[in-house]
Amino acid sequence: MRLFLQLSKIITFLLMLLFFCCMEKKLIPAAYSAELNAQQSIKTNKQIKSKGVIQKMSQAKVLKVYPGVWKLTFNEPEPYTPISLFPHKPAEKGIDKLPAVDAYPVNPDYIQGKATERGYQLSIPLSDDEQVYGLGLQLMSLNQRGKKKMIRVNSDPSADLGDSHAPVPFYVTTSGYGILIDTFRYTTFYFGTEKRKSVSKSNSVNSKIDAIDAEDLYRSTAGNSGEVIIEIPRAKGVDIYIFAGPDMLNAVQRYNLFSGGGCVPSIWGLGAWYRCKANSKDEEVIAAAKSLRDDDIPCDVIGLEPGWQAHSYSCTHTWSDLFPNPEEMMRKLKVMNVRVNTWTHSFTHPDSPIYEDLIPYSGDYLVWDGLVPDFADEKARNIYADFVEKMHVDKGVSGYKVDECDNSDYISYPWSYPEISQFPSGLDGEQMH
Repeated sequence: MRLFLQLSKIITFLLMLLFFCCMEKKLIPAAYSAELNAQQSIKTNKQIKSKGVIQKMSQAKVLKVYPGVWKLTFNEPEPYTPISLFPHKPAEKGIDKLPAVDAYPVNPDYIQGKATERGYQLSIPLSDDEQVYGLGLQLMSLNQRGKKKMIRVNSDPSADLGDSHAPVPFYVTTSGYGILIDTFRYTTFYFGTEKRKSVSKSNSVNSKIDAIDAEDLYRSTAGNSGEVIIEIPRAKGVDIYIFAGPDMLNAVQRYNLFSGGGCVPSIWGLGAWYRCKANSKDEEVIAAAKSLRDDDIPCDVIGLEPGWQAHSYSCTHTWSDLFPNPEEMMRKLKVMNVRVNTWTHSFTHPDSPIYEDLIPYSGDYLVWDGLVPDFADEKARNIYADFVEKMHVDKGVSGYKVDECDNSDYISYPWSYPEISQFPSGLDGEQMH
């Protein structure tokens, strides 16, 4: 009997063990599978249903366009982008001289995108110690890791949010590669700021935060995510470009050469500049240059402010009565080895000789009662360029201070054209900015 009872206990124990093993076999793989699918949803073509819309994570079509430069195409990019409208070809000879790179600096299989109701989203891997720099002119920060930036053209940025005189959707990382998002849209970048939901608690159970104040609390989690999330509003797809290094310098060089390589600035352009007051007359400009020379004060460029035009804000692009003979004035300045730089912007006043020609090639809103030329259209570019070349450059103007091209919709008194503007080329106001 005692043996029978012991055997019964053993059998009961084995049956319970078998039961729990079966339950574990039934439940654990399901949980594991769900977590694995959640982790791989950024890597696969898994469909996710959100708010009634099927969102599909997709991989890109990858094309090597130049040594160390790859183009990734997601879905259907917009027809007008910086690359599609850029007039200069890449400097291939310069690219060929850079260090050879055969392998991807970041695996395209792990760069994923999806279309949403809001636009198009990208996910790009970011390692734990990887630092991020770029986005064009950013006056309030250098390292973008742990920051959210919406890059918008704005002449008066008041906080470190991405607004800038000259934003660029390009960044480079300490892992030695660069990423260019080929879009005109006000693109938002989350540089390691957001963590995706996981079915497992393992990512959060040990995430104790020791903070002595609110700033420490917020700072403690900044930049901890392992991805860059990018949102391009209203787009159905996008092209992105990867620029290999192998280091950051080479990545920036490759991007620069891909963009045409730039030009070597004139030596005088790197010298000392002096700008005259807005209502200066031609003889006052000459006198100012002579005074600087007589006093041995360096001056390579004299700038003329809005008064040189017959009408400014908006512009006629013609010489005012203050400068009855601009060619003679610039001839005298050239004798003193002084160049002339003129203030301007492209908003064209009704009194301008090119106003009527630009009407069919301009946007549907005015700025300071002037037309906004559609520079995405070659005819508009030619009308404008031919006129300023004849009226300014041929007479001796060496350069321009192009003002009010950077938008100011986010200050107390906005003055620029709205994002809802429409242009004959098909661009809207956001893209034109």
